[in-house]
Amino acid sequence: MSSEIFKEIVGAVPADFASPEADFQTVRNTMAPFHGHPTGADLAIDFVEYGGVRCAWHSLPRQSRTGMVALHFHGGAFVSCGLDAYHFYGEIICRQLNLPVLLPDYSLAPENPYPAAHMDCLNAYRGLLESGVQPEKIVVLGESCGGALGLQTLIAARREGLPMPACFVSVTGWFDLNVMEYPAGRDPFLTPEWVRNRARDYTQGKIELDDADLSPSNADLSGMPPLYLQIGEYDTMAPGALEVVRRATMSGVSVTMESWPGMVHGWHGLIGSGVPEAEKAWARVKAFVSCL
Repeated sequence: MSSEIFKEIVGAVPADFASPEADFQTVRNTMAPFHGHPTGADLAIDFVEYGGVRCAWHSLPRQSRTGMVALHFHGGAFVSCGLDAYHFYGEIICRQLNLPVLLPDYSLAPENPYPAAHMDCLNAYRGLLESGVQPEKIVVLGESCGGALGLQTLIAARREGLPMPACFVSVTGWFDLNVMEYPAGRDPFLTPEWVRNRARDYTQGKIELDDADLSPSNADLSGMPPLYLQIGEYDTMAPGALEVVRRATMSGVSVTMESWPGMVHGWHGLIGSGVPEAEKAWARVKAFVSCL
């Protein structure tokens, strides 16, 4: 049974939030109020460059001294909200997992079409390794479209012979950009055609939406690190995530999947509004990461 505050927030989302008619600029304007929130006075944000990509470390005093770090690829549908609007999400992960968090400022579409964002993410991962961080100390996370970018980064890293991180965590990741199947229930934050349109903003006809280099639900997942996916019942992208689980399992990859009844796309981001399902979800992510 979903909490009352969760139902209240979801019920207040306008019916046209993910309108298929929206263009990329409308999407940016619509998403802006959901991002750019102020961060805590105790959060340190330090800008660095890895692999030629602008990035930012997010850390707290008395942070965990295990040496583990989180590399997070943020969401925004490929078109919206660069790094400077996403420090709040770096803070969420930092506080919830008690780890320093690195966010790359990957290029946004349509100004920077495919494969710009993919290359930025791979270069940031490579640069993090080259900085001396050991791969077994890296937790890679991907939220929304960042899920696709994160998993594709590891697929590309495997192709180049780069070492794998400790694990990959999907926070309602997009894995099937063609959205061939989707839940019957209402997901207020995504619609299938809206997702396809944002993917087209990025690809600009350079690659098919179901290509394995864009949609990791169609990719060879052999050699991936342990995967952990939390999947909401009504998340438009849930079937793509389930296909990742199937392919990973058949490839001999360790995969943990959790089903969250009643949840929609991106419910983790509602933790700042006191949504208990978000708090519990992050606690589960921390438990998984702590067992590595």
